[in-house]
Amino acid sequence: MEPERKKGKVGTYIIVALLIAAVVGLGIHFLTPKPVDVASNDNMTLFIRNKIIDIDQKLSKGEDETDIATRLSWHKSNTALYNEVKDAKDKTINAEREEMKQKIVKIQTKEFPELRNAYVDSKKEVLGQEHIDISLSGDKNDVLTFSGEMFEPKKTQKDFMKNIRDIVYDLRFKKVVYKWSDNKSDIADYEIDSKNDTEI
Repeated sequence: MEPERKKGKVGTYIIVALLIAAVVGLGIHFLTPKPVDVASNDNMTLFIRNKIIDIDQKLSKGEDETDIATRLSWHKSNTALYNEVKDAKDKTINAEREEMKQKIVKIQTKEFPELRNAYVDSKKEVLGQEHIDISLSGDKNDVLTFSGEMFEPKKTQKDFMKNIRDIVYDLRFKKVVYKWSDNKSDIADYEIDSKNDTEI
C-alpha cells in the first residue's frame, strides 16, 4: 500500500512541476519585450519620410490635373500608411508619423473640396443629356444637388443613391439633395455619414 501512495504523490509532484514550468514558460514568452526590428523601423521611417516629401510637393504644385480616381487612390494610400504606423512604439517613427498626420490633414483639407468640384464638373455634360442638373453648395463644396423631374418618385432617388453611394462617401459629401421642380417643397435631403476632410 505504501509504495502505491508514494507513486501517487510522485505523479502529483511531476504534474504540478510541469504545470509550473508551463506557466513560467508562457509568462517569459509573453512578458519578455520583443527585440526591436531596427531594419523594419528604418524602412518604415523611410516610407513616412517619402510620403511627407510627396505631400509637400503636391501642396506646392497647386492644381492637380490627375483624374479623380487616381487622386482618391493616392489619398487612400496615405490613410493606409498612417493606419499602419499609428500604433508604433518607436520614438523616431512616432515623430515622423505626427508630421505625416499634419501633412495629410492639410492636403485633404485643400484637395477634397477641389475633388468634389472636379466630380461635379465631370458629370455635368453626361447628366445634362438626361435632363439632370448637378451642382455643389456648402462652405466646403460638400452638398451635392441633383435637379430633374425624374427625381419625384422616392424610388428613383433611392436607386440613384445606390449608384452614387461609393463616390459620395469617397469624396466625403455630407448631403445629397434631390429637386424635381422649382417648388420649395419638391425637395429631398439625404444626410451622408462620411468622414470629415480633416479626418484620416
